[in-house]
Amino acid sequence: MGTVRRRSSSKWLRLVLMSKAGSQPGGVSPVCLILFRAALVACASAIILSRWFFIDTSESYRVGYPSPRTYVANVSSRFMDRGATNEARHIAADQIVGVRVRDDRATQTVRGLISGLKQDGNLSFAPPPLRDVVNAMSDDARAKMIGLTVEIAEKNYDRSASRSEQTALIWDSLKFADIPQADKNIAFQLLDAMLAPTVAEDGELTERLRENVMSHIPLIQREIRIGGTLAQQGQVVTEDIARLLRENGYPEAAVPWKHLAFVIIVTFAWSLWLTWIGIKQETPPTNREWVYIAALLVIDWVSQSFAARWGWDSLSPLALSGWIFLTLTPSLAFQIALGGGLIGYIVAFPGMNSLLAVGCIVCGVAAGASFVFIKEASSRIMIWRNIFSLGLCLAFASTFVRWGLGLAVSWELVGVYLILCAFWSSLVVAVIPLWEAVFDIISPLRLLEMSHPSQPLLKRLQLEAPGTYHHTVTVGTLAEAVADRLGMNGLLVKTGAYYHDIGKLKRPHYFVENQSFGDNIHDRLAPTDSARMILSHVPDGLKLADEYKLPHMIKNFISEHHGKTCISYFYEKALAADAEAGGDGSSVDKADFFYPGPTPQRPETALLMLADSVDAALKGLKNPLAGRPELEKLVNDVTNSKIMSGQFVDVDFTLKDISAIKTAMVDALMSMYHTREVKPLASDGKTPESDDGNGRHGGRESVRAEAVGA
Repeated sequence: MGTVRRRSSSKWLRLVLMSKAGSQPGGVSPVCLILFRAALVACASAIILSRWFFIDTSESYRVGYPSPRTYVANVSSRFMDRGATNEARHIAADQIVGVRVRDDRATQTVRGLISGLKQDGNLSFAPPPLRDVVNAMSDDARAKMIGLTVEIAEKNYDRSASRSEQTALIWDSLKFADIPQADKNIAFQLLDAMLAPTVAEDGELTERLRENVMSHIPLIQREIRIGGTLAQQGQVVTEDIARLLRENGYPEAAVPWKHLAFVIIVTFAWSLWLTWIGIKQETPPTNREWVYIAALLVIDWVSQSFAARWGWDSLSPLALSGWIFLTLTPSLAFQIALGGGLIGYIVAFPGMNSLLAVGCIVCGVAAGASFVFIKEASSRIMIWRNIFSLGLCLAFASTFVRWGLGLAVSWELVGVYLILCAFWSSLVVAVIPLWEAVFDIISPLRLLEMSHPSQPLLKRLQLEAPGTYHHTVTVGTLAEAVADRLGMNGLLVKTGAYYHDIGKLKRPHYFVENQSFGDNIHDRLAPTDSARMILSHVPDGLKLADEYKLPHMIKNFISEHHGKTCISYFYEKALAADAEAGGDGSSVDKADFFYPGPTPQRPETALLMLADSVDAALKGLKNPLAGRPELEKLVNDVTNSKIMSGQFVDVDFTLKDISAIKTAMVDALMSMYHTREVKPLASDGKTPESDDGNGRHGGRESVRAEAVGA
């Protein structure tokens, strides 16, 4: 709940004339802040490691091993299929068997032999026995033999890289020649003697050509739509498939060291920021409230991680925002809802960039829209309706972002979101009393219940100290009206006002508002005894508060509503009595007439102090105020007395704040204490100029900052 509007960064003006500043009771232990940060880091790490140990190790995939199940896509995505691309490239490279390079010298030699045989019938290359066989042929047979030999030689002279390959080529060419087999043998011998291997394979050139062919085959791009198969059961999980599975939120069986380290760093850095913001608040969270914050964050993170197993978000930031904004200051609640909710998504969805984008939007909407939806609460149903409306905003934001990013959007998802909105809204309202009891926090529901007249302490006030009850109701009404005007938490101020004087229940007749007409017990007591009785209502009130288990925030109103002021009436009375006895006043210890404090530590308790003192001053007047100017003077005198006595040294009130408080208080008093002036007719029928009856006009006695019994 909000406590007071944020002020500008200008230099604060401490409105004091040097008096000893009070110290805040309790405070936040540095050890508690260290434990808070360590607890967040430990819980985030434990969630990740627990999920890995109990779930991922038995159900998840490993790179290089068969897939334990069939995985389908949760998000639409385009990716480069490197496996298919490599396969296509290797197929193309395998088409290149070897690159052959011609031996120019050997080629020229063979060409010369072929040319000599063709033109001159030169058989010098052939061994003598073979030449004799050819020369012994008839002219026609020899010409036919030479022609066939030249024809086959011209076709095959530059095609072989070895003798065996050359032999195979010659016989393949002679196979279809229309000559006897004996002539084929003679032709083969001529060709074998004339031809020689003229080409050779170049391994380096072959490899370069293969690489060139592979480089010209582009990457194969594939698209997988939602529901498409990422990996079949039993299929070996490659690095590319593992990357797709990680992007779709499927955890790997290996220990997630990278994700764990990232979460630890982010959580620790954010916890440092959060605790720094917390201690800069006007009223820093107590040790128990830091434990409360940690508990809510862990609930959010566990809920998100549990839902992430099925690939959807739980909308748990709705519950986190509801609880935080209902119980803490808005500025701190905003930091918790935004940062803590986002860490929950990071913990739950490792590597899923799309769902992390959804989480950023959802947490931003939850933190920002809570200022609008979680601001007023007059009943439980109103709180439920406000949180449910906030949930609808989160559901719409999540659905819209999913649609924009190409994620799965269906009527089933919309139905799940509606169920989650109703569930979290109901849980927030149902569990708040548990948080109040365990962590001593205060919510609008608790304030509404505590401010109801049927509460045990308030009923006791009505029966045992009716004057005090009437006083607390009047002060509560006045303080609430001013708080609402200034943007403070009016419900908190009113509730604190109702309980600030419960200590008077122990000795109600010692306080003027509970005394019968003409009977004042203080007339029969020594001033020091009277002061002691009056001062005791603060510690007595704190004891009653402990007995009835009132929250610490309400106890602050009891202990701080008088600050360290002096009961000047009885102090002056003691000095007068000492002077009558012939003393010089040295025997009167002024410390016996001061409240123990502390001074107000927050704007609400300071406002209650002013309202309480103004009401006491009004009731201490012998003559009614004539109009607004005198009322303004009274409020101004009371306010200045508090400033001069150093009661506001621990509250960051600026001059502008003080002026606004005075104006708002005068306006509220004018509406609360307005009277209708009725002037009786004179005997001559004319309206008299003055009234000596109950509505008499005239001056007022000087305002006492602390009236008897206030």
